[in-house]
Amino acid sequence: MVTFTISIPEYLKKKIDEHPEINWAEYLKKRFEVRIRELSKFEELKNSGKI
Repeated sequence: MVTFTISIPEYLKKKIDEHPEINWAEYLKKRFEVRIRELSKFEELKNSGKI
């Protein structure tokens, strides 16, 4: 597995810190997976001429 580092604004970090019950790394991994599936489906539809 690789490491992915991002920079976020201070105000966003403060909001994230208000919710320590959320595993933000796991949340982001899942969101990335969802978005990649969406993009793959879009590419399939585009390449098949359906959109």
